[in-house]
Amino acid sequence: MGNFDIFISYSSKDKLLADQVVSHIEEAGFSCWIAPRNIEGGAEYSEIIEKAILECKIFLLIFSEDSEKSPWVKSELNIAFSENKYLLPYKIDATPLKGTMRLLLNDKHWIERGSDESKQFDLLVSAVQNYFALLAKGEIDEVSNNNYYANIAKNRKRKKIFLGISVIVILIAVAAIFSGNQYFKNKKNIKLYQDILEQAFSIDETTVNNIVNKRNILAEARDMENTIPVSHRKNLADQLFQLDFKIDSIYSTNLESARWFAKAETKHGDKQAMECYKVALQAKEDSVARRELSAIIARKDNYE
Repeated sequence: MGNFDIFISYSSKDKLLADQVVSHIEEAGFSCWIAPRNIEGGAEYSEIIEKAILECKIFLLIFSEDSEKSPWVKSELNIAFSENKYLLPYKIDATPLKGTMRLLLNDKHWIERGSDESKQFDLLVSAVQNYFALLAKGEIDEVSNNNYYANIAKNRKRKKIFLGISVIVILIAVAAIFSGNQYFKNKKNIKLYQDILEQAFSIDETTVNNIVNKRNILAEARDMENTIPVSHRKNLADQLFQLDFKIDSIYSTNLESARWFAKAETKHGDKQAMECYKVALQAKEDSVARRELSAIIARKDNYE
């Protein structure tokens, strides 16, 4: 496949603009990976895209109403975030961030589309040039704008600096726990918290209902964490994030498939659409999708 500098993530409906972005960046001397141009015939689509994201230094997202709805774009973004890639979002319309996109991109510096398109393209090139210049000087890592991982590094340094203070605080906390009625109250809450976690982690993720149920039980455990000592709490943020992403992906993928099958208005198409709608609604309640499903059920007698 060769080495590329930048992975371009976009909705197929924004292809014309994506091609213009690629042309402008490549004229500046940087290489871009973009589908379908860089996919060889017969290649496994999902595998080649994942490999391209891993090998590129920058993940450039062309964010729009269509890309916000695309499960492919969300999957690509999740891989880039998980692999701690440098994220460079280019916002081309007024679509607000929500769901997974909001979690991963809310704190990023955006380049927004303006009336002078070439000026915005120059800003993108400038951002790429600045990144590689700092990378060459050793002033940043290959993954410098992902605050999630940056905060982990900062927290490790803080732990060393405040180790002595932490020991004192822990000793005070332990003394408080073992004093009077507070000790018995904490003991009861700890037991309840541990029972909830045990129940959640005993659930396998083989069905949509199981995934949703596990997520809700873990959220219940998280909500009661302020009633138990810090030393007994578990870090549930990562598990909840992964479950939320799975639920969002299942919902988006099945809803998109359901609407595609339903367009044909045939017996076979409606049957496939109903199955997809049911899976999507198991993942997330949606009044619009439920009305669409009801409409298909109402017309199925036409095929009898």
